[in-house]
Amino acid sequence: MVSRSLSGYLCGTHSGALRSRRGDHLPLHALAEAHRALEPSIEGVEVQLGGERWRPDERTARLAERLPPLLDDDSIVELVLFGSQARGGTTGFSDVDAILVITDQAAGDPRLLRSLRPATLAAQREVLAYQPMQHHAFEVATPTLLGLAGDALALPRVALNETRSLGGDSVMARFTAADSAAERDRFRELASVLVGIDSWASHPWRAHRLISMFELLPAVYLQARGQHVPKWQSFACAEDDFGDAWWPYEVLQEVRSGWPPMQNAGLRAAAVTLRNPWFAVAAWRRLPARTPEPVSRLLTADCLGGLQSLGRRMLESVS
Repeated sequence: MVSRSLSGYLCGTHSGALRSRRGDHLPLHALAEAHRALEPSIEGVEVQLGGERWRPDERTARLAERLPPLLDDDSIVELVLFGSQARGGTTGFSDVDAILVITDQAAGDPRLLRSLRPATLAAQREVLAYQPMQHHAFEVATPTLLGLAGDALALPRVALNETRSLGGDSVMARFTAADSAAERDRFRELASVLVGIDSWASHPWRAHRLISMFELLPAVYLQARGQHVPKWQSFACAEDDFGDAWWPYEVLQEVRSGWPPMQNAGLRAAAVTLRNPWFAVAAWRRLPARTPEPVSRLLTADCLGGLQSLGRRMLESVS
């Protein structure tokens, strides 16, 4: 709750009309008080995040140049990148997976949090200019929250096996043993949503989000069965359980590799104009738009049905 609330406030995804209806965030003063009440864990495995400077490919070079001056603040410890940005091999589909680490002092002081917000919103503008399909903000943590990293970030330790940092500094995180019951519940919740989808979304932002959820499903399925592997390795590991029925995930790999970079001039202009760039995304995803032609032909009803059939088989296996 504290980590989600920090991310929602600083990055802008819990502002005004964007505010979650589920009530899964804390008001600013309650957030600062809740953070001050946290006690870091002394149990679990300590893991180093970052420590090696992020060296982006040509596609991401502009973003890498623009972020450091925006995040040059005494309250910011480091920006740690993971996923394809840290591993390399990004495509037009790749988003920006990153953890913004701020000081404990900032998280416990509403005044400092308010002063830090313009910098994080500016960084979000640059992320959205790079990838309009981005459907999540930075994860936000503190040294205290990283002492409870598994719960705070809602990420398994293997998701952070490969990390790079914007400034080349390292931060330490502590992960306790995974809660197997919680992992099974998380898998069932995700799979149940996906098997109930009626059709592929036509809007590129919504299609990108749905594909990303299907891509995550094999990793969460394996976690529910006690096998922890990074998402990028999960396809190969889960395929052995399903044989020839696995073909829809081969289609998704084609979609990822063939997704063109989305250069949306209108969205970029709106993100720069608006104080909170996520309002531009919220407006754009409500306007008519089509998934790019090179990949829309791959997103057939048969592909969706095949993915959902696999999801049901995974549910049966975990149950």
